[in-house]
Amino acid sequence: MDDLLVAGGAGGAALLLWGEPGIGKTALLDYAAERAAAGTAGSAPATLLRARGIESETVLPFATLGDLLMPYSSLFRELPGAQRAALESCLALGGDPADPPGNPYAACMGALNVLAALGDERPVVVLVDDLHWVDPSSQRVLLFVARRLSSERVALALGSREDHGESGPRRSIPAVQVGGLTAEECADLLAGTRAGAGGVGIRAAGEAVRRQGVAPSVLADLVRISGGNPLALREIASGLTEEQARGERPLLDPPSLGSHLERAWATRIDALPDAARRALVVLAAGRSTAAGPLRKALEAAGLSLDALAPAEEDGLITATADGLDFHHPVLRALVLGRAPLALRYAAFQALAEVSTGSLHAWYRASATPGPDEDTAAVLAEAALEARRRSAFGEAALAWRRAADLTPDPAARAGRLLNAASDALLSGSPAGPQWCEEAVRITPDPAMRAAIQGLLGRMYTWKGETAQAYGLLVNAADAVRDSDPTRACLLLAEATAAARLDGHVPAAVRVAEESLALASESGPERWYSLTLLGGALVMAGRTAEGRAMLESADRHGAGDPVRDQQVYAIAGQAWSRVEEFTRGRALLNTAVESARRHSAVGVLGFTLAVRGELETRTGQWASARGDLTEALRWAEELGQLTCVSYALYCLARLEALRGDRVECEEHVARARRECGAYGIGCQEFHMTAVLGLSALAYGDHEAAADQLEQTLSLAVEQGIGNPEVVPFAADLAEAHVRAGNAARAGEVVAWLEERATETGLASAEAAAARVRGLLARTPEEAEACFGAALKAHGRTTGPFDWARTLLCEAEVLRRHRRPAAARAPLSSALACFERLGAVPWARRAASELAAAGGLPTTAPSGAGSGSGPGSGGMGGVLDQLTPQEFQVSRAIARGLNNTEAAASLFVSRKTVEAHLTRIYRKLKVRSRTDLTRLLTAADLVD
Repeated sequence: MDDLLVAGGAGGAALLLWGEPGIGKTALLDYAAERAAAGTAGSAPATLLRARGIESETVLPFATLGDLLMPYSSLFRELPGAQRAALESCLALGGDPADPPGNPYAACMGALNVLAALGDERPVVVLVDDLHWVDPSSQRVLLFVARRLSSERVALALGSREDHGESGPRRSIPAVQVGGLTAEECADLLAGTRAGAGGVGIRAAGEAVRRQGVAPSVLADLVRISGGNPLALREIASGLTEEQARGERPLLDPPSLGSHLERAWATRIDALPDAARRALVVLAAGRSTAAGPLRKALEAAGLSLDALAPAEEDGLITATADGLDFHHPVLRALVLGRAPLALRYAAFQALAEVSTGSLHAWYRASATPGPDEDTAAVLAEAALEARRRSAFGEAALAWRRAADLTPDPAARAGRLLNAASDALLSGSPAGPQWCEEAVRITPDPAMRAAIQGLLGRMYTWKGETAQAYGLLVNAADAVRDSDPTRACLLLAEATAAARLDGHVPAAVRVAEESLALASESGPERWYSLTLLGGALVMAGRTAEGRAMLESADRHGAGDPVRDQQVYAIAGQAWSRVEEFTRGRALLNTAVESARRHSAVGVLGFTLAVRGELETRTGQWASARGDLTEALRWAEELGQLTCVSYALYCLARLEALRGDRVECEEHVARARRECGAYGIGCQEFHMTAVLGLSALAYGDHEAAADQLEQTLSLAVEQGIGNPEVVPFAADLAEAHVRAGNAARAGEVVAWLEERATETGLASAEAAAARVRGLLARTPEEAEACFGAALKAHGRTTGPFDWARTLLCEAEVLRRHRRPAAARAPLSSALACFERLGAVPWARRAASELAAAGGLPTTAPSGAGSGSGPGSGGMGGVLDQLTPQEFQVSRAIARGLNNTEAAASLFVSRKTVEAHLTRIYRKLKVRSRTDLTRLLTAADLVD
């Protein structure tokens, strides 16, 4: 905790403390609060923001975020307009009820910038306890902020029973599991000698120890049973009899620690007067622990605050600054769980009578034992209000509970569909289950199609592509006659699922069916034309694919925010027919629109497509920035198909750069995390990249083994475009260098046939290059390499061009023409060094030396994945981290620091800190110099 406070004061840091109830998380947060209030290392006291999740508040939109930020609402006016509007809408400070839902990520950015603004004045410490009970929307904001703290002078500590996925090897937030005390520490705690060991429970335990003396064997049993959990230890010890403390009677050893705690607390609760137990139920059921609201609820239940006095005297509840609360949060659930049903209903009814809005709706629902349309309608209104405030997680929960209370099956199915739709937007995993429940109870074809369409979309992003394809096609079939437009769109979505599942012919077929259902002038026609064009290009029917893409452009583009995925597919398709400028323009439009409107739902996929294009065109620093950001968004949004694709693209880039270890780690991670979901195209990608990596390091047999699998998968999956993943020339070259000339010739023949069919210059060049390696005479080799270089002139691919020069020079030297080999080797070496392709540069330098030439620079970083230490723009830009590169590109586009921060979803302070490092690394002094540098590298559009 000390390190967190120091790091936060210096530049921003976050920490997740997790562990079982009573283990000491709150005590650590209390310690941090004391240190923050006192100041650290002689600095001024920090601004302290503190909140705690309450189980009954998990359904209230942005409840915890409001507790943290509302005292500083005056800072909202300093935020960029979109962020201010979104944050105020989330916190119910503005907005019209008729307005569409705001953007949740704009609100996340607004919260980050409010904290950064507070940090400009003095260090900020944010402490949030019981994160597992914080409402989903506030959780999302807090985790978003925690992942982006770097330069804001904010320390954020979160306490939770769960690790929230942050304890594994790929965690994005530092996480510490809080463990139990040692035997010596347990003894000190029971004796009351530990500093800060206050509270009724601890004092009682200490008195028992001092008065009776605990035998060493009993202490050992206490430590064993409690696992060193301080709460459990003191509660169990306080219930010991004198005989048990002396070891004369055995301790009861129930099956779990929870049973010990429940038994100890239950005995004390049962000993309370009836009125006190009833009042405890009201306190446990309520959201607020403040005296005013609590008094009203108790009066509505026929009770008063005085009824809670016995529980306070017993230490079950304690006085707070403004009311009463339980001694430990676990007691709230225990009290409610042990209360008779009638008492619980009475408590919720009393609370409903004295509350309004969403709180009233939830209390009323909790007091309703069975189906009740009036109560369900009230909850549905609460769901709509939560949706308007972009609290999609809370909206989903409200729709779900409203569905439970809805008597009519058709209406119940509709509310379950709404619940699942909002669950998808919130990132909740519950959506598929709710969709399947809704499908079972509705016979209406249109409703079933809507549900199956949503379920198919969920499964597509989750990586269950085969199931997604079946659902989407079935949904389209159900409404093909009654609603052809919806069927058209469902089939278009099925096209994407089929491609991901590795069934390109099926993708073409359903895309053609989609287009047949599209109207001549409707917006769905553009969607269908684009999807069909992309599928045809992937199948190798490039002329037909181009025609469809041209028709889509003539028909008119959709909205780059709403239709971002279609823009990305169109950009990818154009790049696969070597129209790189056209593809890049579409991708840039989609990325910048997404950044401007904080529309991040498909941003990971769009960035990954752009990163793959940049890899192909030799802009590797730019590609690394895009692909790293793409992976982060895919992870954050739980999009496994995009995680797999981004990892493949990163692995390919690392294979080209020569970092075999990093390449293999990306592949292993994709297989580990995504392989079980059946993403059909994944192995096609992964075997290709492993083969390329092996080829780069001269492991020709291993390369051939991997790439033969790639070829088999390409044929099996109907991938007829050799540039979807350019593997065939790698396979042929691996066979040539492994001495398998006959097999190499067969692979080249396949590639030549594909090059002729598709008309792709890059495939033609690659095939001619390998023919040159297979040539028997210098004249034949010269003709082949000449044809390859001529084909390279019709496309953009500096790495492949340099490979051709390297292969040509190797053949020339083999035919004892070293002087003729020097010029192509020098050009190849310069290109490899500029790109940062380490093993290829090493090969070129070795060949050049053997040919009697002198390299101007020497490749370095053998096997490390870093580019050569000197020479070329690639080496300069490789000094930047991926995020520094993204910042530099935003600045070069003319954005100011605030605009750049908004577009990259970081704070202004982070942009400023990155700029300082960028200037130092690139040895530039101004934004103009930086822009000039990136423009010279063709990285500014």
